[in-house]
Amino acid sequence: MRTRFAIASIIDSTASGVWPPFALLFLVNAQHMTETAAGMSLTAGGLIGVTTGPAIGVLLDRIGPAKLVIASNVVRLAGFLYYPHTGTVWEAVVVATVISVGDRLFWTSNAPFAKAVSKGERDLERLLGRQSIGRFAGFGLGSALIGIMPDTADPAIYNVVNYATAALLGLAAVVLLGIRTGARETTAKAGWPIVLRDRRYVAICATQILFCLASVGKYTVLPLVVINELREPQWVVAAAMITGTVVYIVVQEPVLRIAERFPRGRGMVAAAGLFAVSFTALAIFPAIPVIIATSAVMSLAECLFSPLSTAAAADAAPKEAQGRASALFQLSWGVSVALGPGLLTGLLALGTGPLWLTLAMISAAAVPAVIATQPRLRRQSAQPEAPQPPRADVQK
Repeated sequence: MRTRFAIASIIDSTASGVWPPFALLFLVNAQHMTETAAGMSLTAGGLIGVTTGPAIGVLLDRIGPAKLVIASNVVRLAGFLYYPHTGTVWEAVVVATVISVGDRLFWTSNAPFAKAVSKGERDLERLLGRQSIGRFAGFGLGSALIGIMPDTADPAIYNVVNYATAALLGLAAVVLLGIRTGARETTAKAGWPIVLRDRRYVAICATQILFCLASVGKYTVLPLVVINELREPQWVVAAAMITGTVVYIVVQEPVLRIAERFPRGRGMVAAAGLFAVSFTALAIFPAIPVIIATSAVMSLAECLFSPLSTAAAADAAPKEAQGRASALFQLSWGVSVALGPGLLTGLLALGTGPLWLTLAMISAAAVPAVIATQPRLRRQSAQPEAPQPPRADVQK
């Protein structure tokens, strides 16, 4: 059961990672939408899909994660099969909605599913770590394909990517068929009020939005900026994204080992600072070496924020309603992915400088937000303590 889950999760995460670098380029260059219309289409569909998060959390508490993960594969498969036929704004909204619903099903159920099939905390971390590497490998593959595309206005490559993604998602669903984990254990008090009344947990979820917007800025808008605004060759996108992917895969484990010696909040603050510096550099000097270098630096930030923030949420979540708590945390990712294209293409209409500087400010705002939600970090900022022994963190 564990082996099948590991195989399916790597297939799934790699397939899901390929498309984001293509999405805006496809709608703008191949489907001839304006940048603003394309961004708003993805945002509208994403926001509609995000509204299903609470219901998915309830389902997770009732029927367990296995069926929901398989359902997520089927739903996203349908969306990617139709993407090549998208020709109008409303069709783009529909497809974005379908894929967003599938994403909410997957990410809300994924960590509980991994926990159910793992053989302990360390094994859980390895399973989730491989998923994360698969996702970044998908981003790198998508970016590499952009670099070798003969014509970014030719729909043929986009169509191949969509059909291949659909096929991989279907394969992942087949691999998972027959796995049962059972419903999650809940108490009579399990319900949304117990989650929403937990102010610290809600604040942690809100802080996650700031980090996720930074990540969305890199993977969805940077390719569009480099090719359409800066008029750089397509290989620059490929070089930047592949460099970032290699950095993430190589340094993730050693970076987390170092971070385990310190309070979790310090690593999250460092991630916010790295994002802020990177976006500021892009605003001031958007040359090819800077584009590639900042992609690498942002990957280092992602090595920190993704697992550490997920672990912080897991530790702070109300134990009586784990499914609903997971749904709320994943909502922070969903809101960011949904809002990102519309918000960032709107800023791009003002110029690349306002876009990158806004993302720099969003990233910097995560620093006080992290300090406010991590009491241990607040205490240690007043009186530093010795490094803490290694701790088992949960990764997304």
